[in-house]
Amino acid sequence: MTIVHTKFLVHWTGKDFHSPIAALDDNIRQKYIDRLTDILKNGFLMQRNEEEKERIYDLEGEWIQASIARTCFTEIKLSLAKKHAQTYGNLGIGVDREYVITRYGNPVFYVMNGNHSNIGICTRKVLNYLEKKSTEMLAEFNILLGYLKKMSEQNSDDLQYYDELEWRITHLTRLEQEGSVIPQDKQNHIYRIKLSKEDVKAIVFPDERTKTLALNNQNIINQIDKPICVTIDDCENF
Repeated sequence: MTIVHTKFLVHWTGKDFHSPIAALDDNIRQKYIDRLTDILKNGFLMQRNEEEKERIYDLEGEWIQASIARTCFTEIKLSLAKKHAQTYGNLGIGVDREYVITRYGNPVFYVMNGNHSNIGICTRKVLNYLEKKSTEMLAEFNILLGYLKKMSEQNSDDLQYYDELEWRITHLTRLEQEGSVIPQDKQNHIYRIKLSKEDVKAIVFPDERTKTLALNNQNIINQIDKPICVTIDDCENF
């Protein structure tokens, strides 16, 4: 049986300034336009995410958490965009899979969170050992941790994150050496993944008005090369 994968990997953004299920107004629309302008000009934001909700728990109630900058994409079909945007933000920027692969990106490794999480125990034990024994190998192990993703909230049987088909690009020294990633604030582990106008294959807007405002913005027009432009509501028809 052939498994059909979507052509695009989409980076979603906006949840930091807009509750994705809240109503839109022109102030919020402008913030989405500003965010799009920033990404098109400066590249995808890559940073650490050390919020408590990113922790992965093991069978014993202990937790692990990656300590590495990364950028996330989803491989979900655009027809499922609305559900995903309600979690991560209502602006989606799509690139083709090759863009992520050539920057050493990879699908995440989904693991149980809490109940049945033997992988969590094994990973935690290795992490504890490396924290005591090897600074160099700890850095390498953190790259691996950057690709672990919980399938659910702690001890839940609802595998709510498993259907996201998430990919990630993690910070690597070689990406800086190759010029694909540039530091924005190295001390705080904030970087940018460079993005050319040809790299942008699709843009998903929060609504039709935001789309219209954006496509009449010369700063945005100058940074794109005829990508597919749709709204979240449009995506339900894909």
